[in-house]
Amino acid sequence: MALTTADVRNATALSKNYRLQDEKGLFLLVETDGTCTWKFAYRYNDRDKIITLGPSPDVTLQSARQLRDEARELIADGIDPLSRCEKREIFRPSLATFETVANDWLERVYRLEVSEAQFRRTKRQLENYLIASVGKRVVSEITPEDLKSLANALGAEGHVEKGKRVLGIAKRVYQHARDTGVAGYQQTAALHKRLTGSGTEPEFLISTREKLTQLAGGVLGQWSRSTSSAALKMTVWLLAKPSEIVNARWSDMDLDAGEWRIRRRHPDTGEDRTITVPLPHQAVELLREMEPLTGRHEYVFPGSRDRKSHLGASTISGALRKVTRSNPVTPDTLRSLAASALGELGYQAEQIQAQLLDLNGDTPPDRETYPEKRREMLQAWADYLDGSLLGRVSRRQETAD
Repeated sequence: MALTTADVRNATALSKNYRLQDEKGLFLLVETDGTCTWKFAYRYNDRDKIITLGPSPDVTLQSARQLRDEARELIADGIDPLSRCEKREIFRPSLATFETVANDWLERVYRLEVSEAQFRRTKRQLENYLIASVGKRVVSEITPEDLKSLANALGAEGHVEKGKRVLGIAKRVYQHARDTGVAGYQQTAALHKRLTGSGTEPEFLISTREKLTQLAGGVLGQWSRSTSSAALKMTVWLLAKPSEIVNARWSDMDLDAGEWRIRRRHPDTGEDRTITVPLPHQAVELLREMEPLTGRHEYVFPGSRDRKSHLGASTISGALRKVTRSNPVTPDTLRSLAASALGELGYQAEQIQAQLLDLNGDTPPDRETYPEKRREMLQAWADYLDGSLLGRVSRRQETAD
């Protein structure tokens, strides 16, 4: 039903923003502070978009309809009205906050693209970091430096992957702001370029490479064939917790298939389950070298005193800190560094998290998702470390699906 002048005049603020719908995509947005703004929703090139026509009562119902009709004529002529916004005084940027745009993107776009678990993880990161920092600011006024400062602060605290993830989420939100007419093309294009362009990487990503080079040299550069040295290499290659590595049994290894099958029993249901960890060829070669030495024992890495028991997890953690003593790396830091590097190599966050499940407290079944991608990813990670050791690291040319 079409609006009347009385409907517009009597519009009052409520506890939540709401729309008064007119016809053919025109609506009046009534915000909680009483601000009323005319907007036009339309579809162009299979994308839903919204442009701001102006504030009410400065723009009357009749004028808003006239602007809507002009916009519809542009669409009929194959022209996106958004491209004309900066050339028309009445088309003005929205005063929507970053939080408003981000929540709209979450519900209308991102929820349809990912699993519910991934949706919740991203929403939590968005709320805890981006919205908490810049959520109340007008989206078109936030600069790349604001976002890079936030990412650098996270990286300096050791949250490397979170910092990189924050930048990725921010870019998606700004893409949505452009698609819906909240922010202009020039502003969003400049933000994207300054966040990803050459020479503009956040400082914590540079330090990440330095740590990885040191890690590769300290761990993979060892010629020792000791049990603890081998266990440390496996920890780095497989990105597993030291407690998982030291509990590895020869009966769980299938070297021909290149798989480590971890058998676990669910503590609540008692159900037996198997978690399959793909082995890069470097790990397979090391295990074949270890087999004549420890293959007669139950554990791949038996203890030095009691060969019927396994190596202590603290031995691996201590060895990791020792070889990276100038810039110490813990097992959790290792996984964060790997997540950052794998993101640079083109792997998606969901695929990385499937391997690093314990980092975010995911349940064991999550580790069985993306089996082929995880195999490819762990091989790419092992090759990346080899490249860091030899000084020839290169990016993947194509983004993984």
